Amino acid sequence: MAKTSITQKFEAHGMFSADGEYVEFSHPTLLEGPVETWLCDIERMMRWTLKEVLKSCRVALKKNLSKRDKWIKDWCGQLCITTSQMQWTADVTKALASTKERGDKKALKSLKRKQVAMLGKFSEAIRTNLTKIQRLKIVGLVTIEVHARDIIEKLIKTGTNDVTAFEWLSQLRIYWDREIDDCVVRQTNTQFQYGYEYLGNSGRLVITPLTDRCYMTLTTALHLHRGGSPKGPAGTGKTETTKDLGKALGNYVIVFNCSEGLDYKSMGRMFSGLAQTGAWGCFDEFNRINIEVLSVVAQQILSILSALAAGSTRFVICWAYGVTRQSQVMFRPISMVVPDSNLIAEIILFGEGFNNTKLLAKKVFTLYSLAVQQLSKQDHYDFGLRALTSVLRYAGKKKRTNPNMADEELLLLSMKDMNVAKLTSVDLPLFNGIVSDLFPGVETPAIDYSKFKAAIENQYKLNGLQPIPWAVTKAIQLYETKNSRHSTMIVGKTQSAKSATWRMLQAACSQMHNDGDANYNVVKEYVLNPKSVSLGELYGEFDLSTNEWTDGILSSVMRVTCSGESSL
Repeated sequence: MAKTSITQKFEAHGMFSADGEYVEFSHPTLLEGPVETWLCDIERMMRWTLKEVLKSCRVALKKNLSKRDKWIKDWCGQLCITTSQMQWTADVTKALASTKERGDKKALKSLKRKQVAMLGKFSEAIRTNLTKIQRLKIVGLVTIEVHARDIIEKLIKTGTNDVTAFEWLSQLRIYWDREIDDCVVRQTNTQFQYGYEYLGNSGRLVITPLTDRCYMTLTTALHLHRGGSPKGPAGTGKTETTKDLGKALGNYVIVFNCSEGLDYKSMGRMFSGLAQTGAWGCFDEFNRINIEVLSVVAQQILSILSALAAGSTRFVICWAYGVTRQSQVMFRPISMVVPDSNLIAEIILFGEGFNNTKLLAKKVFTLYSLAVQQLSKQDHYDFGLRALTSVLRYAGKKKRTNPNMADEELLLLSMKDMNVAKLTSVDLPLFNGIVSDLFPGVETPAIDYSKFKAAIENQYKLNGLQPIPWAVTKAIQLYETKNSRHSTMIVGKTQSAKSATWRMLQAACSQMHNDGDANYNVVKEYVLNPKSVSLGELYGEFDLSTNEWTDGILSSVMRVTCSGESSL
């Protein structure tokens, strides 16, 4: 929940998510008394409302099973996914029971055909003119439903014909339990009640066999009142898998980025907040915390987990040192090996509305694999899973702005936009060679930068510099990179025109805007020297003696730029 709708009578009527989706409360909530009182009232109303809406959403889905593409537009995205998973669980359970009792071997195959037809309708809907919220809802649901299709296929291949088979019990299944009149989530021998935390349309993770195994380990650890400790290389989905399991269970997950500066008092405050709100805590880079702090943190965590196991509502944490080994026992280790990038690429492309996703995903995955093997080793090169998913999301944006362009052209243009600027002069011909082999005969349309190029050349001349073609090209590449990425790093040797490139680009964009071109903005720069200040001065720090937060240089600049007072 990002904000609430409040009237002049101080009544909360509904809630908004960060993406702008609105859900109306079952009845207005009066905001009176201390803030901690009415905030708890709003939280209770949020959970009550979502539970009531989930019931209505289930009834609506049963009436519109053949019109899901229309049904999804009338309900909030989070509950659409939960309801759809509930329906899928019921359908598969019914098909497995039919297979065992009547020997109907076609039940699962028939269900798979229905699933494929439904995904086809969603794929068509994605290509239509949708609002931002509608697109987020459908893409999130498609991501989950593609995995549901794959599970049915797996059950058919393994010959599963019983609801008690491990192949079925090992899946994350959602039911409506009539005895307790509530939504429950089950996996293997574990069961959890749905959390009803309003999370909005924050997107769902592509589920692979690796993700399924991680889910199974984490749910077992939760059932035993223990934590999880996913381990593996960067970019294998450790943090994202934990966050996505929280979304599946309707729980709020707070990610903390740990550093050497964390002490046991700061950690204690975090644990206190998590215990009071019931949220999950995901501590990224946990190993960075100093060993002295970890010894106390282990005791804090042990106290919380012991209280959970005992069903206590109040407990006291006693300090003890030298218990770092306990931290290993309290967290169930999970090995996160290299994920199935090919499958992830295929599902992302499907969600972005591309056709022939199997072939396109294979080409993109092959390109990035060959880039790792054949291109030179540079510190700034990244052809991993994060880079792969970024280029596919960017291709989806390109597809929405250029609906008439062929899929292969869009994908090729996106990969060039995201990669060409960072390649060295030696690697560029190799990269182009790999691209031409994988996409034979596909030519990307040239973008007309004649006016912009003239503006850049003019700025070079005004500053007493030579507008050589290489320098102008680098400025245009930087502009394209800024359009496709949130942040950019300019790397190179001393006196290789790094500063001149961004300064000329800044001046050219501002000039184009002043000349009346609405596609360009006035750019304002804030130059920082991070090595000349401490981490606290750069990012800000918390004063333990006064309990006050002091902004650093970077956080102050970010507040000013994000306030909307200046055009960037």
